[in-house]
Amino acid sequence: MLGDWQCLVKNRYNERAGFLRCYLCYQATISGESVHLPDLMELDSDNNLLKTCLVITATLVVTKLIFTFFTSSSKKKRLPPTLQAWPPLIGSLLRFLKGPIVMLRDEYPNLGSVFTVNLLHKKMTFLIGPEVSAHFFKAPESDLSQQEVYQFNVPTFGPGVVFDVDYSVRQEQFRFFTEALRVNKLKGYVDMMVTEAENFFSKWGESGEVDLKDELERLIILTASRCLLGREVRDQLFDDVSALFHDLDNGMLPISVLFPYLPLPAHRRRDRARQKLSEIFSKIIV
Repeated sequence: MLGDWQCLVKNRYNERAGFLRCYLCYQATISGESVHLPDLMELDSDNNLLKTCLVITATLVVTKLIFTFFTSSSKKKRLPPTLQAWPPLIGSLLRFLKGPIVMLRDEYPNLGSVFTVNLLHKKMTFLIGPEVSAHFFKAPESDLSQQEVYQFNVPTFGPGVVFDVDYSVRQEQFRFFTEALRVNKLKGYVDMMVTEAENFFSKWGESGEVDLKDELERLIILTASRCLLGREVRDQLFDDVSALFHDLDNGMLPISVLFPYLPLPAHRRRDRARQKLSEIFSKIIV
């Protein structure tokens, strides 16, 4: 390719130099002046310099094109695969809204543990499994920002809490509850968990049918209230707190990830529940 460029440049400028020589001779004939050899030699020198510059420029351009081609190809290879869904543009969104867990379960065998889903104005990359998800949780905030990813959680937790504050403040807030989840603390919760579980299942009959998901959610709230929120909340305010937690949890929908402030009934119940919980615990803390 470079040889063709050089031949093209050389031929074009040989023709140009010959034309200029003829032109000078013609002008000299008309004016009656003689053609000086130094003028032609100077013209040849200028042409050689120009040809050299053009060859160097062409070489740099071709080299840059080749380098760009190979580096762009290598970058593409490092990008995770993208989910392809029908219809175009909105197919991935429809599958996500139908159920992210089902979508992940279906696509994991085809796309692997890391893949990207195009969701309108956002590109969401999933990291599935401890081998790859650890990169997200252990990476520096400057590389992978949890605050940026979890902005859709701000309406759930409220302003000025967790993902609505900068990294240093968020770390201070995390320390409040990480202390309650240390191993020595968890050992002290075992008896309370057993008591809550035994009391809960003692109300079941010998046989019957239940919604296991709803029942276990209720049991989790019972044990969490007893262990983490205190006896006062568990004994006196549990029914209220349990219902509010339920509304808060159900306010997190797939559409909430993209549009957390959309005026949906579930979002309105979420906001009312958060406000009511804030009022309840403010009275207890004071």
